[in-house]
Amino acid sequence: MIEETQTKKYKFLKIILIIFVCFIIMYISKENGYYEYKTYNKTRLTEEAIKKFESDINDGKNVLLKDYIVEEKHDYSNKISKIGSKVGSIIESFMNEGIKNSLKYLSKLFYE
Repeated sequence: MIEETQTKKYKFLKIILIIFVCFIIMYISKENGYYEYKTYNKTRLTEEAIKKFESDINDGKNVLLKDYIVEEKHDYSNKISKIGSKVGSIIESFMNEGIKNSLKYLSKLFYE
């Protein structure tokens, strides 16, 4: 019994330590300006795109919006998230059909 509480205590302390280490890592990255650097790079790219757009307008070139806007789309899906999405879709269709059938049954009870 005493050993069990001690192991639970050590597990709890390990979890707290891991959370603290993650906090310290994020704090240090914030203090070193990681986020500001990423934001600065996006701003710089936008300014370069504006200059290119203006020079293309002055040169009389055909201007398309997609040539100047850089879309960063990250795909964070993996096998587990895809399976979860499929299971969610199956449950959604099952629930929709169940609700539709119950409403049909209730409408027959009250209106016929």
